[in-house]
Amino acid sequence: MSNDRSWVNFFTNKRFLSLNFKLAVAIIVAALLATGTLLGCNLLENQVADKMFLSKSAKTKAIDQKYSDLTAYIGKHDVKATDTAALKKWMKDEDYMGFIVYDNNGDLFSAGWITDTGSNAGSLTGDSNAASNRKDAATSDKKERIDASKFKSDLYNRIVKFADGDYYVFINVYKENYWYSIMNIVKILLSAMVFLLAILVYNSFVLRRVITLSDDVRKISEGDLKRNIATVHNDEIGKLAGSVDTMRNAILEKMDNEKAAWDANTQLITSMSHDIRTPLTSLIGYLDIIEGKKFNSYEELDKYIASCREKAFQLKDLSDKLFQYFLVFGNKDQGKNMEKLDAGILFQQILVEHVAEAISYGNNINLQYNIPEQIMVETDISSLRRLFDNLFSNIMKYANTKFAVEVKADVIRDKIKIVLQNHIWDEAKKVESTKIGVKTCKKICEDMNGTFKAMEEEKIYTTEILFPIVEGDEEEPEDEASANGTAEASEYKS
Repeated sequence: MSNDRSWVNFFTNKRFLSLNFKLAVAIIVAALLATGTLLGCNLLENQVADKMFLSKSAKTKAIDQKYSDLTAYIGKHDVKATDTAALKKWMKDEDYMGFIVYDNNGDLFSAGWITDTGSNAGSLTGDSNAASNRKDAATSDKKERIDASKFKSDLYNRIVKFADGDYYVFINVYKENYWYSIMNIVKILLSAMVFLLAILVYNSFVLRRVITLSDDVRKISEGDLKRNIATVHNDEIGKLAGSVDTMRNAILEKMDNEKAAWDANTQLITSMSHDIRTPLTSLIGYLDIIEGKKFNSYEELDKYIASCREKAFQLKDLSDKLFQYFLVFGNKDQGKNMEKLDAGILFQQILVEHVAEAISYGNNINLQYNIPEQIMVETDISSLRRLFDNLFSNIMKYANTKFAVEVKADVIRDKIKIVLQNHIWDEAKKVESTKIGVKTCKKICEDMNGTFKAMEEEKIYTTEILFPIVEGDEEEPEDEASANGTAEASEYKS
């Protein structure tokens, strides 16, 4: 059963067949077709010859006609059996016919297609004997030279009356040889034409594929990148078509990415111009009030100065985020300094530092850390710090301090999962409408083979980060806690 399936897979799978192999197959097929044509012509040749020339009725009709013509010719020209010149003249236009005049002593005349005349024909003695026999026939008694009572007449051998008496005559018609000679030429020409036609059909098929591929490439070069290039056949041309189609898809994907990046940057610039213009307009307005001394008291002046400072810091924050965005997205050629590090130690250090800073800003932080040591992760430390700097900076600015911030670090299957969750103020969206920070964090995670997801539901903002675990060098555990791969959850509160 398994062998049957293997044979089915062999014939159904799309295997690579080179053009040379296909050409060899085409030549074999052309040779088989030419041989079939030759055999068919042979069959037709034999059937036509048997029906038109070799059948008894056709032979009888043709030989009777020749005897009738000979009798008429003898009567008209008073031809003697020994008159060689007259007999040759009659035979001049009689192609594909055997003709012998003979008596009991031998041949007097023979011409044309000569074969065995049968028992009544006697022996062919050659030209010298025939000449001698003709001389004897001219002087001897004609009745002694033939014996009609003993002669057995048949289709080919008959007694014919010449001007100088009765003689035996043999006539046979070989019209089939004319047919055979014509058919030999026809068979050769037809077989050669079938062979060449089969090769030309194969070549035209290959040429049509090349022309189609060339036309597709030309249209792609003219800008029709949506044109699909079919790769039906698995050969050299098919592989070339596949490579061209892959190149087309790559160009199309690159153009789509460039368009998406252009649209994103355009949208970013539009949003940034609005976000910058709003605090900048307020800043200018406050400065105009201060410059025009339109305040009523120094307390009101201090208020305007504080507002100017707040708007200035908003502009600085936006400019910092914009700089960080272009630093991450515009630095494609610079490779990351990826290192294999102990995730249990690395993330504990980074999270504890940021949690402590967030507590100093008045936030309640609930940290649940369950990443054991000796689990390796491949990351770039500077990019990782930039990621968590951005995340905790947003928490300290936009998190509602009335609620605790949840920070969870776990190992889920073969990934390290870090979740940050906090309640947000109502004005949070107005402050960061461009989502530069989210885009920057997502790009940083993707560059380190991780994933980043941010979602908001009922004023709860959740950030989920996943980093794949990699295999590291095996080391002996330092204590029982590290060997068991567990860590106690810690809780920080302000």
